[in-house]
Amino acid sequence: MRSPRLLQANKGSTLIAVVIVVVVLSIVLGSVLKFSANTQRNSVRETRLEKAKLIAESEMEYLFFRWIAEINRGTSSTNLEAEMISDGIVQSRPISTPAAVPFSKDLQSNNWSVARTIEYHKVNPGGDGSAIGLKPGTTERIGRNYYFIARILVTRTDPTFGTIEYHAGRRFVRSETSLLQYAVFYQDDLEIANSQEMIIKGPISTNGNAYVGAQTGSGNNLLITDKLYFVDSVNGATDNSGTTYRKPGAWGTSTLKPPIFDPNLDDGYANDTESLANMTQQARKLAAPENFVGGVNVAKAVSDYPDAYPTDNDVYRSVIAPPPLKNGSPLADNEMEPTIESRRMYNRAGIIVTINIDGNGDPVVNVGTKADPSAFNADIGTTKMAEIFPEQRKPVFDRRESTNINMTTVDIAKLKQTLESTPSLTGAFNGVLYIHDNTNDTGLGNGIRLTNGASTPQLNDADGHPKGFAVVSNNGVYIQGNYNTTEISSGVTNPCAVMGDAVTVLSEGWNDANADKILDDRLASMPSDVSTNPVKLMKVNSAILTGNTASTSDPNLPMDNTQRTNSGGVQNLVRMLEDWDYGAVDLEIKGSLVQLFESEYMTGVFRDYDYQGNRTYYQPQTRTLDFDQQLANNPPSWTPSTTEFHRGDLFTW
Repeated sequence: MRSPRLLQANKGSTLIAVVIVVVVLSIVLGSVLKFSANTQRNSVRETRLEKAKLIAESEMEYLFFRWIAEINRGTSSTNLEAEMISDGIVQSRPISTPAAVPFSKDLQSNNWSVARTIEYHKVNPGGDGSAIGLKPGTTERIGRNYYFIARILVTRTDPTFGTIEYHAGRRFVRSETSLLQYAVFYQDDLEIANSQEMIIKGPISTNGNAYVGAQTGSGNNLLITDKLYFVDSVNGATDNSGTTYRKPGAWGTSTLKPPIFDPNLDDGYANDTESLANMTQQARKLAAPENFVGGVNVAKAVSDYPDAYPTDNDVYRSVIAPPPLKNGSPLADNEMEPTIESRRMYNRAGIIVTINIDGNGDPVVNVGTKADPSAFNADIGTTKMAEIFPEQRKPVFDRRESTNINMTTVDIAKLKQTLESTPSLTGAFNGVLYIHDNTNDTGLGNGIRLTNGASTPQLNDADGHPKGFAVVSNNGVYIQGNYNTTEISSGVTNPCAVMGDAVTVLSEGWNDANADKILDDRLASMPSDVSTNPVKLMKVNSAILTGNTASTSDPNLPMDNTQRTNSGGVQNLVRMLEDWDYGAVDLEIKGSLVQLFESEYMTGVFRDYDYQGNRTYYQPQTRTLDFDQQLANNPPSWTPSTTEFHRGDLFTW
């Protein structure tokens, strides 16, 4: 029998054990509850942080597209931050207290605040801050890159967690690639079917199909020394096996042979086997067309702004055309696509020359700006005006157009002298001279002729870089004699461009009086070429951007030159009106040749002979298209480019 004292001891031990168990369980339960509470707290905090991250990503996309819109308005990289601050899109740096609400209404609840900043990061502080290099995402295309640092700060003051913050950043890149990065670029199908010898030294590209060949015969060769880029096909195939050298549906009865692909002509021309092997390396299919209208959806622009751009061609041709009119009056800003208008050369030009006629039918020339068309008349004076424009609306017959062209002649040497010696003109000139005969508000039958152009206006920008010289017209443009052949430094000429509805080259010895006569009276000549070489040479060192007259494309049409037409191909994109062969004059164009649209006014169809049996012209023995790499790196100011925008890398800060 247990003693009472032993029983009491056992009861005490049991009670202590129970108390210990209860305490331990309480501690464990408290820990579990605390852990659960902390887990819930952390879960809520993570949810809030995920919400902050979502808001930051949304804000970054909003900032990205507002940044693009500001650039497309024409705002310079240097001024962009200030403009976006003024518009309330971003706030001044450094970020202090976020003062904006999220732009998305779906994310504006629960007291979230945001701050956005944008900073132009100048890679080259001495210039405009940009850097020349490969376009992001490419291995071959050279572009001018502008770098911006975008930052987003998202905050929320929480009664439980205090201040929650999320920092996000990206390095936006604006990449400008000049349209003048090719020896030849075609917005539409590219065709070449040359006779005589034609050499293209530089890359070729088309946003459509490429049909390239040469007339049969030992002296007729098409030599391609660089890449040939195409979107759809080359000679009817996508695998370099095509043998359709002439565009189906185009007029032409001669037999064509394949081009010679040969990157090195110094060791003789490649044979057929070598050329085919070279073609597999040189001909490359593009994943998508290149867009040289600021990335604008062309079909949508036509749909949304029908008064400004009735057709796709009007969008592309806007680069050379003056602003559109409606019932004789300018359109309102909201009736035009802003990106297209920011790239219209008329709107970009520092100096605008307008030719009209007065009440007596006499020509009147005004030199000014978009805001004031006659702003510089007094500074130039009547004497210099007559020297710069020695002929105004003179009727000159154009055999291809089969009509007289009202020709206004510009003496480039006199223009250069006046530009460089007249302060108001020097200050206004930004590299672009827009000149057009605006008679009857059309370019029909009107032309601009550039003479004495061996030396072109050469003025530098604030950083000491040449602005270049771009002549742009809604009319046909005629280049007579050597153009831009004077070097501004060793081996370098002034970056130049000539843009018009059509561009025609006339030899130095062209005589207006013989323009409507037979070909024997229109022999090309170069009196200034005093070399002993029996074949003289005319040189044009300039990019040329122009339109063409498209080939018919219906293969079911009968092979009849009254029903079928031929664009004339690359070899006739720059037009001619003389006998260059019998005149013994060769032609060399060093620059970049661009077809961006179909001609609107100079619509004479290419034919060897007109309907009266008169031959339009005879080609030079040798035509050379030599790409000027300088135009890709340093094109004339404000000339067309393709703009691409990249979000860049994501970072936290």
